[in-house]
Amino acid sequence: MHLNIPISDFAKTLFDDLIEHGATIYFVGGIVRDTLLGRDNKDLDVEVYHLPYDLLVERLSHFGHVRTFGASFAVVHLDELPGYEFALPRRETKTGPKHTDFTVTIAPDLAPQMAAKRRDLTINALMVDYADGTLYDFYHGYEDLQNGIIRAVDPLHFGEDPLRVLRIASFMSRLLFQVEEGTKQLCKQMVKEGLLEALSIERITIEYEKILMGTQPSLGLNFLKEVHGLPPYLQALVTTMQRRDYHPEGSVWNHTMLVIDLCAHVKEHTSDPLSFMWSGLLHDIGKPATTVGEHSYRHDEMGVTVFQKDVHMQLSKKQKQYIRCMIAHHMQLMNMATHHARPITFKRLLKELEGIFPLDDLAWFTRCDKMGRGYIASSQIAMFNDYLDEMIALCGDQAEKPLIDGKTLIEAGFSDHHFYKQLLAEAYDLQLAGYQRDAILRRLKGER
Repeated sequence: MHLNIPISDFAKTLFDDLIEHGATIYFVGGIVRDTLLGRDNKDLDVEVYHLPYDLLVERLSHFGHVRTFGASFAVVHLDELPGYEFALPRRETKTGPKHTDFTVTIAPDLAPQMAAKRRDLTINALMVDYADGTLYDFYHGYEDLQNGIIRAVDPLHFGEDPLRVLRIASFMSRLLFQVEEGTKQLCKQMVKEGLLEALSIERITIEYEKILMGTQPSLGLNFLKEVHGLPPYLQALVTTMQRRDYHPEGSVWNHTMLVIDLCAHVKEHTSDPLSFMWSGLLHDIGKPATTVGEHSYRHDEMGVTVFQKDVHMQLSKKQKQYIRCMIAHHMQLMNMATHHARPITFKRLLKELEGIFPLDDLAWFTRCDKMGRGYIASSQIAMFNDYLDEMIALCGDQAEKPLIDGKTLIEAGFSDHHFYKQLLAEAYDLQLAGYQRDAILRRLKGER
């Protein structure tokens, strides 16, 4: 079988130069897999055989600025070909518990079949010869691609890299594939042996981001549940049950899986799709600590506490602020719509969201949360949309600018700055109630 991997004329000129100097070039990994699946992939991994590392670097330098990552890894990037990675074939020997603990032996003349054997999954072990487009499939990866199967290349060495458990979950979420039973058992054993504990927070976060940004995140997350690879704050959702009349889907975990799949369908409508997806996963993490009988009072507040205390992911300050705010307010809009809350309540909410995310993000999340209950009456969403439209027509979708600020307080003679925060909060609340600037100041001074 032959496969055409599209590359630029510049890349062809470079590849031909390497071949003239004795190299054999293969496209490997994700670019082959995704081309066969008809999926876009901006990264292109190139494996260069029969060429010493120094000569590879020297030839690439004729085409632009070379970035090397250590001769022991024999990995090279060229600034003029962003997304391309050039590497020599190598052998890897496990030396410690971390997924980075390997001794690497560069082997330019290694047989392609042996080089492909070190890869994690059969669907990632496919190779294409640049010279004639021949597809090499040493481990039946093409068949697994056609059947939607994720399978380990080498069961004997698969467990040497614990990151592979999370990578499988991310592939499931993105490709909508199922895991072959033997590979699933390998992952269970890796978790049982505590191998995932050696992974860095950075790498765990990266794989979770891939899961969450996939087409159906629940596939990957349910796989991690099956192999007992969830962190405690997520595992606790599995055994936390909900009121059947409100949540016929059962556990908080089941609800969360429905919600994140719905979020995945609408995330591109939001201001920050990744933070929106994190919010979908974490919005109910306060329920295990607050559920008594059939009720989970104040689980939104507890959720913020659990997020800050127990969720050890490498998130930016902006992401954390977004997720905290969404956890804290994820029920508020629907509750307001159900009770037809007054405009002043709506205006207060706008102020709490200001500078964190737009009202539209919370509206999308509210719909996903409501629909993630196993069933939904369309009238409930219609009621919510009608209320939202009414409030936006009356109040807008952004917080009012304060009439009173710190400078105003100083000019009005308020000298004790320790009370400014409280006074400004009172002033804004009076403003939302309809008071004008001078009336607000009189109220703050106690004048009637």
